[in-house]
Amino acid sequence: MPGRRWTYLALLPLLAGALARLWHWGHDRPLWLDEQMIAINVRDGGGFRGLAGPLLHHQSAPLGWLWAERAALLAFGDGERVLRAQPLLFSLATLVLVWLVVRTWFGPAGAVTAALLFGFAPSLVQYAAEAKQYSADAFCALALLALAARAVTRPRWTPAWWLAAAAAAWLSMDAILLTPGLAAVLVGAVWRRDGWRAAARAAYFAPVWLAAAGTHYLVALRYTTGEPHLRPWWQRRGGFPDGSLASWLAHRPAGLAADPLHLPEGPATAGFWLLVLAGLAVLLARRTALGLLLAAPLATAAVLGAAHAVPLAGRLAIWLLPPLFLAAAAAVEALASATARARVPATAGLAVLATGLALVPQIRYAAQPPRLADGVDDRAGMAWLEAEHRPGDLVLVSVSSIPAVRWYSSMDRLRPGRFVRPVPPGPACSPGDLPDALAGRRRVLAYSGTLTNPATPAVLQARLAEQGRIVERRAFHDGVGWLVDLHPPASPAPTLPRLKTSCLQLSAFGWR
Repeated sequence: MPGRRWTYLALLPLLAGALARLWHWGHDRPLWLDEQMIAINVRDGGGFRGLAGPLLHHQSAPLGWLWAERAALLAFGDGERVLRAQPLLFSLATLVLVWLVVRTWFGPAGAVTAALLFGFAPSLVQYAAEAKQYSADAFCALALLALAARAVTRPRWTPAWWLAAAAAAWLSMDAILLTPGLAAVLVGAVWRRDGWRAAARAAYFAPVWLAAAGTHYLVALRYTTGEPHLRPWWQRRGGFPDGSLASWLAHRPAGLAADPLHLPEGPATAGFWLLVLAGLAVLLARRTALGLLLAAPLATAAVLGAAHAVPLAGRLAIWLLPPLFLAAAAAVEALASATARARVPATAGLAVLATGLALVPQIRYAAQPPRLADGVDDRAGMAWLEAEHRPGDLVLVSVSSIPAVRWYSSMDRLRPGRFVRPVPPGPACSPGDLPDALAGRRRVLAYSGTLTNPATPAVLQARLAEQGRIVERRAFHDGVGWLVDLHPPASPAPTLPRLKTSCLQLSAFGWR
């Protein structure tokens, strides 16, 4: 078919997306809070065996992914690029897989549309250059979808699909959630076409996956299911229903459009969801098994979110991007097929018109990576603390910066030190705690990094100004460092009339 040659246009956005990922990875920006917490576990968490137990800082990640990070660290060191190499490779592999999928599933219009969406999706570009497991989630979701679609039409691929699902269960927690729905569609399609005996053969390797997922749960994942602080955090972000289930479901498209899709509000968001619905409808009518395979992850996510089991929001919904993007591409392909005469010359124009409005901010993000992930340069902040630290100084660090101290410095090098947290005055915090800690000191070094509590810098600076003269205030973008001379006596300190959390709660540095 001559028009199939135009499918090679899809290589252009895929290559551009690969370059964007390499560009972001090459920037070597400092680790941000979440990356630091994972990295501390990989480096200091007790080796390969320790990664199988409860992780420090309430973290969770697939054990296979953690082991790969540990192996890379042992082989190449603990630099930022080393820790981000595995996420980069998963993201690049996703683009390769996209090409293999779209050239067989779609014609030129659908292939170019899918390539644009996968190539420039901000979440996929972002997590290609972060030491987190989300690029593996996207890769495993796409791989299992692609192999399931192949197994539906070619039953000899069914064992390979089950083995891939078993391997993915150790690399992506979301792959475990995805597999049952895809398996139901796969086995059901075989049953409908070839009878129950063929369906039984299609499910023959299911115990392999069950053993892999069950072992992973018993060895590691069971420690991640009991973190009580995570549920309210995700509920505030719309991941779980907070009241009416119908209202939550109605607002989820807008929430997912904001994150992880990062679509601008208005026509672009509405148009994207219309394409997804149209694509699913077209596939269910024309290629029923493929339509059900794309719909199954969406239904699974909605059920798990409604049951307060897995948040349907933000980065924990990245595994839904492959079915959403492929469904949107199917809708564009159907539109192109409806105008057969103009199909080849209109391929690029139709795909760009269908996705262009939504992709402007995505392309801008891909071309201009942020210098910092969360606006704080903890790497420079810790280097400043170490350079300024003298014997006898007291170091005060905000609680949210504990991972920064552990990763970029150490508590031993910065002792004596205290972690500080702004709280209301009361039994948990006496205004005399800070003067008592400073007794006999001549200088104080203080640092406030990631703003988990926006009041921290103001409270810390005000309380320090009560005790001495602020000699230096150093900004590390949104992070702040202070050098305070406790002699001569302090000048009058500023008041904090709008802040209820005006007392500093102190806790001593821990074991490292």
